[in-house]
Amino acid sequence: MDKIYDQIIKALKTKGAKGAINKQTKFVDMGVDSLDLMDMVIQLEDELSIRIPDDQILSIENIDQLLKIIEKLSK
Repeated sequence: MDKIYDQIIKALKTKGAKGAINKQTKFVDMGVDSLDLMDMVIQLEDELSIRIPDDQILSIENIDQLLKIIEKLSK
């Protein structure tokens, strides 16, 4: 999952995420809006050949939650 974590961090930085970033940092606290989050998730879905249901995407608040969903779908 470290590779996926690194991909998320890279994507967040390209979206203009601000401040310290760790697994518990909320996307809203980084200045990432829902559209940026959706774009990032779509990119990850394509790269990892998974599909995250829209209702789950709307409930994601931090990197750790996103990683857990990806881990579950990747099995």
